[in-house]
Amino acid sequence: MVKKTVEIQDITTLVSVTDPQISPDGKSAVYVHTIIDEQEDAYIANLFHINLETRQHSQWTFGKGRISSPQWSVDGTAVAYLAEEGGNNQLFVLSLADGQINKMTNLESGIERFVWSPCAKKLWINGILDKEQTSNPLNQQIGFLTIESKKVELVLAGDCHYRLEAISHDGGKLVYALVKEKKHDFVPGQPLYLYHLETQEHMILTENQGHFSEVAFSHDDSKLAYLGNMRQYGDATHKELYIADLQTQTNSCLTEGLDVPVGDYAVSDSQGTTAGKAIWTKDDHLYFQVSTMGDVRLYFASLDGMIFPASPEMEHVVGYDVSREGEFAILAISTMTQPGELYRLQITTGEYEVLTSFNQDYVESTELREGKPTITMGSKESVHSWLIEPIGIQKGEKYPLIVKVHEWAHGMFANTFYHELQLLAAQGYGVLYINPSGSHGYSQEFAKIGRDVAYTDTMNAVVEVVETIEWVDENRLAVIGDNYGGLLTKLLFLYTKKAGRSTSEHTEQLDLKLESMEEDTKFVHFPKVYLNDSHGYKPSHRIDRLEQIVNWVKKYV
Repeated sequence: MVKKTVEIQDITTLVSVTDPQISPDGKSAVYVHTIIDEQEDAYIANLFHINLETRQHSQWTFGKGRISSPQWSVDGTAVAYLAEEGGNNQLFVLSLADGQINKMTNLESGIERFVWSPCAKKLWINGILDKEQTSNPLNQQIGFLTIESKKVELVLAGDCHYRLEAISHDGGKLVYALVKEKKHDFVPGQPLYLYHLETQEHMILTENQGHFSEVAFSHDDSKLAYLGNMRQYGDATHKELYIADLQTQTNSCLTEGLDVPVGDYAVSDSQGTTAGKAIWTKDDHLYFQVSTMGDVRLYFASLDGMIFPASPEMEHVVGYDVSREGEFAILAISTMTQPGELYRLQITTGEYEVLTSFNQDYVESTELREGKPTITMGSKESVHSWLIEPIGIQKGEKYPLIVKVHEWAHGMFANTFYHELQLLAAQGYGVLYINPSGSHGYSQEFAKIGRDVAYTDTMNAVVEVVETIEWVDENRLAVIGDNYGGLLTKLLFLYTKKAGRSTSEHTEQLDLKLESMEEDTKFVHFPKVYLNDSHGYKPSHRIDRLEQIVNWVKKYV
């Protein structure tokens, strides 16, 4: 069978599968299934269910917007989730008994997060619940509502920003993060507090200058697992996994000797990432994501310090949940040539079972290329990169090379599906994408190096590829990047001062600068869109953006 090449419109056929959640009895799971509705120019995300005994799938919600954050009630009789309405998230509960969906909130600003109460009759919620309770209209409060009354009752409110983290299994304790500064989006300090609901006593759990979140109680409520760091190097600081022993009132860092960050730092245009909590088993073992050498893997840890990967290399674990007994995990996994699907991992044997195949027809009918990993000498440490050959490459022919710079200063190109890179290869370009100094997924020393060194690392990698790969045409080179990648693209352009460099920088200032240098420029503006938030773009904007990039490189490279 002759396979087709990747096209821009392929984004409308790809399915995203994320956020698997195993039922309390371990017999089923729910997950979020996302597609693009071309006619409505919108993303449609709904709740799907899989019976883990029969492997039968069913769709549980049929909305025309996005849902997120599904959570089972403790007794397994209901699933709560957030759904977009009017630009904000509201809380809904789906009853398994009759399939009825109940809207629980109708708040002006929506809610940010929620947690089931162990009684399964109450939900704790977090958001701007009552603006009159604070002088800062952006401060969030914590409260609860019962499924029966749906009336919100405030518990923590005032002139601080409260972030709901976790509720104990006995229902008596609540953990929250606190920010006292008025501008709380980028403050370095976000300590954790334990609140006793009966006595109304508050106890600080972490140091004030650290930034901590994603809290999970152990099954016996004696310990807490949480993620964060002391921000010694700002955003470049590795996120760690900590344990708070509530009986001895001591804290310890489980991942101190790992020297790679906990969490998902992969950069992709096909999979959104969500902050993942560490998951406890009944035996006090923990499972969590780690970004390392271009992989995002599921890791295991015991309280005595044993840590090792539980999933293979060359994968991006996008989402995960682990059974209470720790026997198996449900993983949402993406690879370079496989958009995300669900898999069942038998933890004791490492055996995988495919649970979904939404993208199978696309993968089987489309020519996709894996990037070949390379290691080059950076300015201070070795630098990891990948090179994708052009589709249809012929021996003895020369081909242009596009250097792609990733979007985050501390992000990480990864072994994950990236539609834009596959598209460029399908257009006859080689694609080089590099994790220069400052990228996460490597050592702390590597991550804390400044962006000026990133320029040198990028150029060193380009030079080595041009000098060692026969098919690369050294006279036809381009560099593209967005957001932070746009800034580094600008540095590469201004430092080399070579005409025809392509940029996806979204600022008029750069456009004017290039015009003053008498370079051919084109400024494209997408209104009401964050810089290179590919998941925030409307589908039509994503298609237009890709068309602009492809047309530009066709014209100049």
